[in-house]
Amino acid sequence: MASDVQPRPAPKRRTVTIRGREYPVLLPSIRDPRLHVAAVLLTLQVLGQTVLDFRLSIAQILICLAAGALIEFGFGFFKDRVIMWPASGLLTGNSTAFILRVPGTTHGQWWSTHGIWIFVGVVAVSMLSKYFIRWRGRHIFNPSNLGLVLAFVVLGPQYTEPQDLWWIPLGPWMGLTYTILIGGGLLIGWELKLLGLELGYMAAFALFTALAFLPVPDHCMIASWYATPICGQQLWQILVTSPEVLIFAFFMVPDPRTVPDGQVGRFVFGVLVALLSVVLVGPTTLEFWTKTAILASLVFACAGRFWLSRLVAPLEEAGGMADALRGLSWRAPAVLGVSLLLMTLLPLSAQLSLHSVEPAPELPDGSTPRLTLEVGSGPDIGSWTVAAAGNALPPSGPTQTGAAPGARVWTVPPVGTVAVPANVVAFDPSINQSVANQMAHDVVLDLQIESEARRAHDNNLASTGASGDALTEFTDVIAQDVAAGHSVQKTYSFDQVKLTLFLPKFSTQARRLVGVTLHGTTTLITRDASGKVISQQTQPYAKSWGLSGDPSHNVILNDYTDLTPA
Repeated sequence: MASDVQPRPAPKRRTVTIRGREYPVLLPSIRDPRLHVAAVLLTLQVLGQTVLDFRLSIAQILICLAAGALIEFGFGFFKDRVIMWPASGLLTGNSTAFILRVPGTTHGQWWSTHGIWIFVGVVAVSMLSKYFIRWRGRHIFNPSNLGLVLAFVVLGPQYTEPQDLWWIPLGPWMGLTYTILIGGGLLIGWELKLLGLELGYMAAFALFTALAFLPVPDHCMIASWYATPICGQQLWQILVTSPEVLIFAFFMVPDPRTVPDGQVGRFVFGVLVALLSVVLVGPTTLEFWTKTAILASLVFACAGRFWLSRLVAPLEEAGGMADALRGLSWRAPAVLGVSLLLMTLLPLSAQLSLHSVEPAPELPDGSTPRLTLEVGSGPDIGSWTVAAAGNALPPSGPTQTGAAPGARVWTVPPVGTVAVPANVVAFDPSINQSVANQMAHDVVLDLQIESEARRAHDNNLASTGASGDALTEFTDVIAQDVAAGHSVQKTYSFDQVKLTLFLPKFSTQARRLVGVTLHGTTTLITRDASGKVISQQTQPYAKSWGLSGDPSHNVILNDYTDLTPA
C-alpha cells in the first residue's frame, strides 16, 4: 500500500535571473507577525491623520517607509543575493514615523517635508544598527528604539520630539484607538508568545511608578497639552494609561529578536524595562525627557539581554523549584541586592526633579532661559501677611519722571466681544468669557501705558505695563526715539480681539501658550523736540501678546505673533 503513494514534489522556489545570476525571491506571508504589527500601526496612522490630530505629514510617513524598505532591500540584494520583501525595513520606518516628530509640523500639512533629513537619518541609523551592532549572530538593540533615542538625546527638543504622551480628550475616537491598540497588542503578543512580557511590563510599570511617587507626591511634569504641571496621582494615571506608553509596551518592547528566548527570561526582561523606565523618568520634569527616558530604558535592557538570559537559564531549564534555586547559586543574592538598590533609587530619582528647572523655549529672540519650577501650595502665612500689607500701602516716590505722586487715569479703547476658541478652553478650562475679557482689557491697557511711556520717554512707566522681553522691546523703541531727537504718540483702534493657543517656539512638548491676538489699526504721530508734527501714518495692526498671569493686572511678557498656532 505504501509503495503506491507518490512523494509530493517539493515546492518550486521562486527565483529571478539578473545578468546570469539567479536571485531567490522572498515574498511576504500573511502569517508573518510583522505584517500584523504593521497593520495595527498603519490603522493608527490613518486615525492620526484624520481624528487624532497627529503633527505628522503623509509625506513624512511615506519617506520613512521608503527609507527603511530601500535599506533592507539593498542590503539583502547586494550582500545576501536575494530579492526580498523588506518587512523589517517597513516596520522600522513605520515605527520611526509613529513616534518621531519635528517641531514646526502641524496637523493638516499632509505633504510637508519639513525636517525630512531627520526622519531619513533616524531610519538609516536604526537599520544600520541592526546589521552592524550584533552579538552571536543577533542584533543587540531594537533598531527603531535605538535610532529614536539617539536622535532625541543628540538633537534635543529644538529639532526633534517624541509623540505626545496624550493625544486627544477621551471620547468615541479615543475609545476606538484604545480598542485597536490594546486588542491588537494582546493578540500579537499571544501569537508571538510574548504576552507575559507585555503584561509584566505594564503591571511592573504601574507598581514601580506608584512606589516612586508615593514618598514624593509633588513630583511634576510639564506637558504641551495641559495648562498646569501634572503632579502626583494625576501624573501616575497619565503615564499608566498613556496611549504612547501602550505603544511602547505592546509594539516596541516585545521584539522577538531582541528579548530573551524563554518565558521566564521574557517576563523578567519586561519587569526590568519597567524598573529602568521609572528610575530614568524620576529626574525629568518636561514631557520630552519623560518620554525619552522611557524609550531609553529599552536600550539599557537590550544591552544587558544576553547577561540576563544566562542569569535566568537555571529557571528555564530546572525541573522544579529546588533545582532552580540550586542552579541560581550565588546569583540570587546578587540579583536581590541589585533589585533592592534600584528600588531605593525610585523615590530618590523622583526627588531629584524637584530641584530641577522648567525650560521656557518660547522666547522669540532664540534664547532658551530656564525658570525655576516651584511646586507647592503657596507662600507661608508670614510672607503672605508682609506682602499683603506692603501692597496695601500707597506707592513711594513719583509715578513717573517729574510727576507728582497720585493715580493715573487711562482711557482704554473698546475691544468688543473677545472670541474664545474651543481649543483654548479644552487646553485650559479655567478660561471663560469673563477671564478672556479681563485678559483683553489688560493687554489694551498695557499698550496704552506703552504708548504714553514712548511719548514721554519714560522707561519707569513702561515697566508698569510690560516685563521681560516685551519690556525690552518697548524700552529699545524709546531709546531709538531719544537718539533721533523726536517723540512718537501711538493710538490704537481694534476691530477684532481673540484668544489664541500657540505652540512654543522650539519644542511643542513644552507647555502651550495662550495669547491675546489683536487686529485693527495703529496711528503714529511723530513730533520734533519743539512739539511740531513731523509725520503721521496709520497702518494695520495684528499682534499676539503673552501675559504674566497676574490676577490683579496682567502685564505683557512676550510677543507671540510669530509662533505657530496649536
